[in-house]
Amino acid sequence: MNRDAPAWALAAATRLLPAGRRDWGTAMSAELAGIDLRPDRRRFAAGCVAAIVTRPGVLLRAGYLLAPIALVAYVVRWSATIGEPPRRWGVVALVAVLALVVELGVIGPLGPVGGGRAARLVRTIGYVLVGVLAVEAVLFVAGRTGPDLGGVPVFGVMFAGYLAAGQALTAQRSTATPRALLTGAAAGTAAAAAWAAVVLVAPPIPAGPLLAIVLIAAGMTIAGRLGGQVAALGAGTTAALLILNLVTAASVLAPDWLIPHLAPPALAPATQIAESRIELPDPYLWLLLLGWFVALAQWAASSPRRAR
Repeated sequence: MNRDAPAWALAAATRLLPAGRRDWGTAMSAELAGIDLRPDRRRFAAGCVAAIVTRPGVLLRAGYLLAPIALVAYVVRWSATIGEPPRRWGVVALVAVLALVVELGVIGPLGPVGGGRAARLVRTIGYVLVGVLAVEAVLFVAGRTGPDLGGVPVFGVMFAGYLAAGQALTAQRSTATPRALLTGAAAGTAAAAAWAAVVLVAPPIPAGPLLAIVLIAAGMTIAGRLGGQVAALGAGTTAALLILNLVTAASVLAPDWLIPHLAPPALAPATQIAESRIELPDPYLWLLLLGWFVALAQWAASSPRRAR
């Protein structure tokens, strides 16, 4: 086959097709090889490319590919308001690493991601939970001053680990069944809901993560009995991320009676509450670390090599 511009364009478009439909693109390429006149080749290739890229599955795949790139471009533009160049490019690097992990779930070794409803739902939940925490981390790093950028690599490793584990769990080659995926997500959500219920019934929010860890362990146990090891690990990562999101949101939005007194009592009441809101999320960062280790175990448990 002549490797001219029409052939290259058709070959590139074929790569966007789902694996089960690649033979369609191969047949188009074979037919293109039998066309000699250049104008006819261009017209045929343009029609084939248009037919490929307008398919719903291809549009969705293209969206997966382009959305992370667009996000990085937006952060590069937005971060221009950060006065310190090292801090600005640290923020950009953090977002770029997470965007790269997402891309690897579409076209790289972490994918291709599964297209079933359960896989999409669980993957979307993971993206949202990690994404909210990543936005908070970016705003935190961007708002600080000075040369200390230690939080950038820590957040990058943590969030990238969660994303990679979630993509491996919901990949087409994952050993996780739809039942295991949904059981893990439901048990993790139930554990976080139980934590929120206890906090509302017996305020304030605990000053440490002990109650959260106990409920996460209970959720993992129940999920393991109902859906197996992968479900238990999925429940652990879901609950850890969800509770951490609840705590960070509560530190800003919750009424004063839900905020524990963590600041020195000598301060004025309003100042004490304000300082306590700032300090509240810090001990719960242990949940981020705990969930990260669970996520790595989840990654290994859902690997097809483990099944063999």
